Amino acid sequence: MIVRRFLAWARIAPACARADATGALARAFLFTPMDAEQRYEAEIALTVMLDDPSPRVHRALAEAIAGAIEAPRHLITGLVALGGEAAAIVLERTQLLSRAELVDAAALGSERAQIAIANREALPTPVAAALAEVASLGACLALVRNASALATEAQWLRMLERFGAEPQLREALMRRADLSARVRERLMGIVSGVLKHFVVERAWLSRERAEVVVRDAGQQGALALACDKRLDLGETIACLREGERLTPAFIVHALIMGHFDLVVACLANLTDTPCAKVAAFLGDRRRAPLLALLKRAGIPSWLAPVFPVAIAELKAARKLAAGAAAATPLRVALTRILARLEMEAGEGTRRLIVYLRALEAKAAREEARSIAEAMITLDEMDAACAVPPLAAGQVELDAVAVAA
Repeated sequence: MIVRRFLAWARIAPACARADATGALARAFLFTPMDAEQRYEAEIALTVMLDDPSPRVHRALAEAIAGAIEAPRHLITGLVALGGEAAAIVLERTQLLSRAELVDAAALGSERAQIAIANREALPTPVAAALAEVASLGACLALVRNASALATEAQWLRMLERFGAEPQLREALMRRADLSARVRERLMGIVSGVLKHFVVERAWLSRERAEVVVRDAGQQGALALACDKRLDLGETIACLREGERLTPAFIVHALIMGHFDLVVACLANLTDTPCAKVAAFLGDRRRAPLLALLKRAGIPSWLAPVFPVAIAELKAARKLAAGAAAATPLRVALTRILARLEMEAGEGTRRLIVYLRALEAKAAREEARSIAEAMITLDEMDAACAVPPLAAGQVELDAVAVAA
């Protein structure tokens, strides 16, 4: 009786009325007590409404049953097969679809369906892998922004491989705090390449100058990545080596900055030597074992002498920098190291001194920029806090008037 009356009415009713009635019938089916015969007839009526030509009806049915565990399985599958908004609602909310069905929907569905899947709570890893492999840029963005998705490093790398040139994806990834060192290193490399191409294309810098700037920025970024306490140091060092960022210049810069543990980890990785043994070599006053270790690590012979000198001067430099008003630890360390090397004045140290002078110049510019920014900030704060004289006088007059 329910089926006949409902279907007879649905043939002549407008789409909006059919949608409202379908949603009401679906909610009654799920949440209202019915006997077996009534439930059977209601289920038939809802199944027939899958053939309704109006997307409004499909959307109303999807809204009513998408989040219900008790929803008939064939209705869920039928709505997904219809596509459109109804399928997206079901794909985002239902718990009745298996991982295999979600993977198929991600591979065969529209961009709207892929985005709906990417927005699912606690999206399983196999489904995230399917999206990373075949989904559109919009769906990949939704996946990156879904903090509950169980995506892995391999999936982020695959998305970077497919859409790394898209700034929206890079920006979305950089906002995540849980990225591995390998993904961060790959992201850094892509951004560096994009910026270099940008400035060269617009003739802002020559190609040679752009390469120097990008190389210096890449070294600073690699150092920041290696010093990130959220990441495993050994894994980060391995990623930097894969990305060809574990250069002698990087290790020297880390040494002069005082990152002793980082230097130890770098040399241990390059020489396949235990960290404890490398640390012992660095702390040994004898130069021969240390120089042999550096040679094995690929440190050029003209650059190797800076290591024992820098290690000897770093502690004193830190003490001096602590009381210095206008000197960073890096500049103090470089000043002392250069003074020691110039005293030796050997033929083999000239190239090293030239290199360190260039590093000192960069450190001085960075220090000047940071101090200038701090001074500007203080001036702005003072200007904001200052009360104009006329305003102050007006305040006093107002106070006198109130007292009178």
